[in-house]
Amino acid sequence: MALLLGFALVAALGIAHHYGLMAVRALKPDYDNRPQAAIIATFLGLLALHTLEILAFAVVYGTLLWWGGQGDLGGAYDGTWEGLIYFSGINFATLGYTQIETSGAIRMINMMQSLGGFMVLTWSATYLYSVCESAWGE
Repeated sequence: MALLLGFALVAALGIAHHYGLMAVRALKPDYDNRPQAAIIATFLGLLALHTLEILAFAVVYGTLLWWGGQGDLGGAYDGTWEGLIYFSGINFATLGYTQIETSGAIRMINMMQSLGGFMVLTWSATYLYSVCESAWGE
């Protein structure tokens, strides 16, 4: 069941990321008139998008822990909102290497977030590269 929930969360992440990229694209300045501003705006937009995605998963972890029965976080986890954000961010950006230990079904969500984070980070890097390429006229 946790694997299915993890799959659904990563699918939602992918859909949200797609629309987030569309918003970043719509808000960035024109390549031709302000190429450097287009690159910086894209970078900052992606930073905001990834931060929101990390926060969303922190909410999911907090909800799962509150409901109970889905496992637990241990080790360096201190039970705070900041701890959940840290855990989510590390899972998202580094494939889950952290001092916080997981037990139970929540491990599957942890694993799937790592996969989803890797996927959207590489998607964003490719998008930023294409913006740079267009802005620099290469």
